[in-house]
Amino acid sequence: MAAFTLPDPPSSNKTNLAIVELVLYAILFIPVIPIAWKHGKAGMTCWPIFVSYFPLRFVADGYQIAKRNDPEIPNAVIIMTTAGSIACLSLTIIGMIYEVTALRNVILPLPPKRWTERILLAVTHLSITAGITLSTYGGAPKFGAPGGVVAQHLNQIGTCMMLFVMIFGVGWWLWWTGKRVTAMKAHPNFQPARYLLLAACAAFPFQLVRLGYALTYSFTPYSSLDPVSGTFATRLVLMFGMQMIVAVIATVGGWRGIGAVPNSTQSNGRQGFGSVAQPWLCWQSAKVIGFIWRHLEVLLKPSVGRM
Repeated sequence: MAAFTLPDPPSSNKTNLAIVELVLYAILFIPVIPIAWKHGKAGMTCWPIFVSYFPLRFVADGYQIAKRNDPEIPNAVIIMTTAGSIACLSLTIIGMIYEVTALRNVILPLPPKRWTERILLAVTHLSITAGITLSTYGGAPKFGAPGGVVAQHLNQIGTCMMLFVMIFGVGWWLWWTGKRVTAMKAHPNFQPARYLLLAACAAFPFQLVRLGYALTYSFTPYSSLDPVSGTFATRLVLMFGMQMIVAVIATVGGWRGIGAVPNSTQSNGRQGFGSVAQPWLCWQSAKVIGFIWRHLEVLLKPSVGRM
């Protein structure tokens, strides 16, 4: 059997980037907490998910800094935080759109098409969750397997699913909601709704680039594009850069979107499924992430041991 040498530790540039990223996200996290609080129930499908993005980045960056002298190899922490970051930012964009039109305290009293928005929310959430599950499980490293991963086809299907849903599902939803909101410029809540939609539109292309990079690497796994051991430029531009831009845009949009006046014409007595932002979607996503974590630990141990 041929002998294998362990990869070198990450470069000093990557370690310094992790330090910078940790500091920037710590600063950005300060206003995100009051933003999530002030959006209240209307933002339940958006801001709690966005808040959970920051601990993922803290863990990822802190782990890389702590392990800066160890060989640069994939592990469960890196894989799970990367997958979770992609999912959180995608769902944050979806949540900003949903907040504008779908809840009891709807920002704008648009025509009652709540089932349309509920279906769109459920389909996009579950599709993104399914896509990240397939991509994370299929893309887990496995020595000697085709493409060096557990299931190359599952990885490709998962990344394709996420990009397809974002382009055609979320893209159409953005356009459709934008048309409805621009028709109500005289409403006092027009400005908060407008800022949320502008933030979703501005963050959308950068998240597409991030997903497009994941899709490209799943089909053409060049070493320079590897999310763990790839070049510094890949880490800086396609991962750190895209995610940081989306996070900053979402924070600014959330801050400017505060202050919507509740729609008092709607009944205050409606509760449950019609007025709360389906927390079961977040619970289902959390259960899926836990399932992936347990199985990745089993998969990665023999793979790393043979390197």
